[in-house]
Amino acid sequence: MHPILFHIGTFPVHAYGALGALAFLVGSGIVLLRARARGLDLNRMSDVIFWTAIVGLLGARAVFVLQNPETASSLGDLLDLRGGGLVFYGALIAGLPVGFGLMRRFGLPIFATWDIWGTAFPLSHAISRLGCYAAGCCFGSPTHSALAVTYPPDSMIAPPDVPVHPVQLYEAGALVLVGLATNLFYRHRRYDGQVFLLYLVLYAIVRAVTETFRGDLDRGWFLEPLLGEALSFSQGMSLVFAMVGLVVFFGIARRAPPAVTA
Repeated sequence: MHPILFHIGTFPVHAYGALGALAFLVGSGIVLLRARARGLDLNRMSDVIFWTAIVGLLGARAVFVLQNPETASSLGDLLDLRGGGLVFYGALIAGLPVGFGLMRRFGLPIFATWDIWGTAFPLSHAISRLGCYAAGCCFGSPTHSALAVTYPPDSMIAPPDVPVHPVQLYEAGALVLVGLATNLFYRHRRYDGQVFLLYLVLYAIVRAVTETFRGDLDRGWFLEPLLGEALSFSQGMSLVFAMVGLVVFFGIARRAPPAVTA
């Protein structure tokens, strides 16, 4: 685990931030390549990428701070993303409506565009999970299995000197498989929206499973007054997004004309 990759003078370059930037570049590259093959306006697509990423980042940070208010005592802390502190479902909650709105405003084919993004999201997310592993955030529960990893004594987030599940690597590996599935299925989709539906459902399954190995239980529970501690926040959101995906993309998108392969 190397939370700090190197220093530029006295400024530390964190692995979490660097891998997050790499994830953004890889995801954006996939989206733009597929958009060009489909003949879509790359300038408009770049605008959607930029603004959706900004809003998604703010949403991811906002949910984390709401779950962990003690981590942000000033505006500087609120905006400091270098060492961790983002919730993926916060990014989806904030970013999806913005993406839909901008795609409609710019005249981009909405469901076809989300299909393109469905091929990029899992791969870029896998890279960002490596940043989580390096930073020690999103750490796993204690275990004595052969797969266990132990964070060093100076670990600031994960419990030091305690063997834990490398749950970040579990999820990264699963996301690579999800990415392979969505990219292979892309040319075989029957209608626009199928690929993004596949992504939502597969990731919901992955997240629901990997959450059982998570050790950072201070993230809260989903509908705790109603369900108690039956589901973690992310497990609950996984179910919500899977159901919404089934309703929206299976119930509505399938009525669209057959997909144009490119």
